Amino acid sequence: MIPQPLLDGVIAEAWGLMAEIGRLTAAEPGITRAAFGEGEQIAADLVCRFAAGFGLAPEHDAFGNITFLLPGADPALPAITSGSHLDSVPNGGNFDGLAGTAAALAVLAATRKAGIMPPRSLRALAMRGEESPWFNMAYLGSRLLLAHGDRTALGERRRIDSGLTLREHVDALGFPFRTDATPLLTRQDTACFIELHIEQGPLLEEKDLALGVASAIRGNFRYPQARCVGEYGHASTTPRHSRRDAVMAVAELAIGLDALWAELAAAGDDNFVVTFGRFSTDPAQHALTKVPGEVSFSLNVGSTSEATLRLGAERLDAMIARIAATRGVRFEMGPRVTADPVALDPGVTSLLERQMEASGLPVMRLPTAGHDAGIFALSGIPSAMLLTRNPCGSHNPRETLLESDFAMGCTVLARAMHVAAAGPPD
Repeated sequence: MIPQPLLDGVIAEAWGLMAEIGRLTAAEPGITRAAFGEGEQIAADLVCRFAAGFGLAPEHDAFGNITFLLPGADPALPAITSGSHLDSVPNGGNFDGLAGTAAALAVLAATRKAGIMPPRSLRALAMRGEESPWFNMAYLGSRLLLAHGDRTALGERRRIDSGLTLREHVDALGFPFRTDATPLLTRQDTACFIELHIEQGPLLEEKDLALGVASAIRGNFRYPQARCVGEYGHASTTPRHSRRDAVMAVAELAIGLDALWAELAAAGDDNFVVTFGRFSTDPAQHALTKVPGEVSFSLNVGSTSEATLRLGAERLDAMIARIAATRGVRFEMGPRVTADPVALDPGVTSLLERQMEASGLPVMRLPTAGHDAGIFALSGIPSAMLLTRNPCGSHNPRETLLESDFAMGCTVLARAMHVAAAGPPD
């Protein structure tokens, strides 16, 4: 194992790396590192400079993803891999993704500085384009890295702000975007993938815990462009029984789904979530004195259980039919987007928990949102996630990570990667 004082020193340098990247990619309020864009490239350049200071050479794939390899005693054995993404949401925080990249690099850098050659190679990743707001699709970097999906179709997606395709953005960064490029890593040369990531929720903060381990990645079904159509009327002369009030109809739907959420939570299922992220009347039509005749909204229903998602969809359909009939409105839900729940590897998850216990830390499992680890798991690579406390939430400028929590996360990650590297050959 790495001597703790040496590891602590490298972790402090990795913390400084994140601070510098945050300073150079600040876009008040918060941080903006556009996927396959300028801020993300600043982060990539600084990550490579940091790694070079420890003799770790970068290797880029055809899409700008970066790997750093510390060879083990038997380079033919599949490598122990960790890392995360470099981009952020617009005006977000500094640690979503970046903390996982910095932590993985800290482990490799400290291992090299300590003169340790583990039995297996250790690999760190700095991936591109995980956040969905830029191209209306998440995990683009890891999808391209692992050839998970149609690379040609991915290359034709357009970035929301620039209007340019993903292929054009990658070309502008100086990479060839070769759809036939051999992946830099595969399930055959990757023993496991461990992603350190901020929690992005309140559970660890509520329990006053620095770290947790993900139990699974939530799946979801989403309606990004739903609407309810009723009928406009006079607010002072239209009685309740004559109204076709779109606001009341969607409000009743929201309350009904919230009641289902409470029902499941009371039964012990704490993995179900419901979000109406967009909810608005037509600004050209709404008025203080008009019964609202139309509401546009988005709906996101998530769970780690496929059975629970099916139940949610069945209840939703039943509610829509009942509300439409009783209130005289019409729901037009629009395109339905789905993502299946992703199970994480029980063996790698248990490995993380054992290292937490060895470090004197209590263990808590909790569900998490979608991350690059999900693409690794879906690609057949045993994957797990180590979550750090995030007191102020994520995807907002107040996103926070305590340096002490980051240090504990790096220590647990280092232990886990070294124990995995010393494990039996595949």
